[in-house]
Amino acid sequence: MTFIKVKDLQAVKQPGINIRVRVIAKNEPRSVNTKYGRSRVCDFKVGDETGTVTLSLWGSKINDASFGDLLEIQEGYCNVWQGKPQLSIGRAGTMEKIEDESFPDAQTILNKFIEESAEED
Repeated sequence: MTFIKVKDLQAVKQPGINIRVRVIAKNEPRSVNTKYGRSRVCDFKVGDETGTVTLSLWGSKINDASFGDLLEIQEGYCNVWQGKPQLSIGRAGTMEKIEDESFPDAQTILNKFIEESAEED
């Protein structure tokens, strides 16, 4: 299986994104109204050595990730929210925690995110 890098994410309506990312931050979960009724969503900042992106997790999936976790997402999708790419698992996708010693640690990715944010200002 081939995994893409964060820098290569494109907004695609169809599932099919396979990616490995590490969690570097977690926002507070919030309640939202959807066409399916009321639900909870939580935004995570995740990344790899090429950049960072927001990952939105819904419902019980919110508890499946925390700071430092390396996540393997299969059949995910990416859309654009408020002008920025946003990664999701969707209904067809899967997410699991994995171990990979060669993947950059959370602090390394967090430092890159801080540098990217400074460049945007």
